[in-house]
Amino acid sequence: MRIDIVVFDGFDELDVFGPFEVLSIAGLDVRLVAVERPGPVTSMRGVELRVPDVLGPADGVIVPGGGWLNRAAEGAWAQAQRGELPAKLSALAPSTRWMASVCTGALLLAAAGLLTGRRATTNRNAYDELRGYDVTVLDERVVDDGDRVTAGALTAGLDLGLWLTERELGAATANRVATAIEYARA
Repeated sequence: MRIDIVVFDGFDELDVFGPFEVLSIAGLDVRLVAVERPGPVTSMRGVELRVPDVLGPADGVIVPGGGWLNRAAEGAWAQAQRGELPAKLSALAPSTRWMASVCTGALLLAAAGLLTGRRATTNRNAYDELRGYDVTVLDERVVDDGDRVTAGALTAGLDLGLWLTERELGAATANRVATAIEYARA
């Protein structure tokens, strides 16, 4: 199973590396992918990555947040304004088993029209904005709505990774990973 985690300039590190760590330990094929082209990507706190792949067909896709609440020049909000990432997510959605998000990455899924009429969560400071996309917002760490799975802010990315691990590989594997990272499952 291939899982792509989208990274873009201004992404939040914990939104990406929380689920990356969990899903990798579980034994899944997890890749960081860029929106437009391979090359350097810089996180919201200045971590530079060289990303070799571009978002394309995958079994699962995870979208992080970062830079939405403060309308940063780079980050999730900027990606929504540019429109390319939402368009790619919308085009890929029918061929994926699921699409997921951490924190304000849910607003990118919503901007792509992928959460309309669904249940989801995000950073609690963005609940009202997410509701504006005709989404039923739940105050939960992880909300599973079938082929869309959303997680709240920051550390909820670990919960998302464990949730997806249990969904794909079973509870025993998810519990083994939680023990390995010394994380108490919520």
